[in-house]
Amino acid sequence: MYERLPPGNHFARPIAWVTWFIVGSTVAVFLLQLWDVHHSGTDIVGDTLAFSKEAMIEHRYWTLITYAWVHAVAMFGSSDLFWLHIAANMIPLICLGPALEEMLGHGRFLGLYLGGAIAAVVIWHLLNLHQYEPIMGASGAIFAVIAAIGTAVPRARVTVFFLYVLPIRMSMRVLTLVVCGMELVQIIFHWMPEVAHSAHLAGAAFGFLYVWALPLMGRRGHLSV
Repeated sequence: MYERLPPGNHFARPIAWVTWFIVGSTVAVFLLQLWDVHHSGTDIVGDTLAFSKEAMIEHRYWTLITYAWVHAVAMFGSSDLFWLHIAANMIPLICLGPALEEMLGHGRFLGLYLGGAIAAVVIWHLLNLHQYEPIMGASGAIFAVIAAIGTAVPRARVTVFFLYVLPIRMSMRVLTLVVCGMELVQIIFHWMPEVAHSAHLAGAAFGFLYVWALPLMGRRGHLSV
């Protein structure tokens, strides 16, 4: 489905400005959250931008997107793990985003990211209509990115550091199936119930369908990874 760029063009690879804008703006918002918590003791920024049933009742529809720009300032009840949520999302985006953005183009990559975020939170909301707790984090959009690149170039091989230590070489198809399978297992066995696993899988489904539908919408002439 996808062609590689001619060898001579590798030194003229376009800057993945959408990826770096998303990373930079997300980190900036997170730093603002930390500053807010430090000075006021409450995460006003996170509460304002997070998605919730209350936000929909109050017609704050922008939270369908802005929730992906805020992250938990404490994980598993510990403020010492304030970095874990955003790191778990931004590291995959930094590793995979630039290549996928080059493949899809800036506009389509942005559409994938925003569409994945919206699809993830909408499906989560429909499956949890009686849930009033807010949801925040870019995981749904990140799963869309992972599934999209796994669909676009399934045989491309990457090195994954299991538990950030053990290097494992695998194809993008296997990586996608593994991360989605782990989410499914956690749903079945009710592991880590504080994590919105259904939103992750919804984002992945959107990423798969988005890339699958690209030939119907037309695509760029040369793609690479």
